[in-house]
Amino acid sequence: SDADLLGRYADRRDGEAFAALVHRHSRLVWAACRHQTRSAADAEDAFQATFLALAHNPGAVRDPARLSAWLYAVAGRVCGK
Repeated sequence: SDADLLGRYADRRDGEAFAALVHRHSRLVWAACRHQTRSAADAEDAFQATFLALAHNPGAVRDPARLSAWLYAVAGRVCGK
């Protein structure tokens, strides 16, 4: 589950767990970024920034079962900047 993978990443910085999360949620985050930006380059930057936010602060996700909603919200904030 996302909660298990996020826990593994938060506790041990397990790169495989993080890669699995990116794989699971990349389509959602990419679609959100592409929809809100004017170019593919801007969408790519926002996509990376969204997952960097997760990588740097996995504890910010209060409810791991709602990780997709958290990522979508972060992508929206990143694109708005």
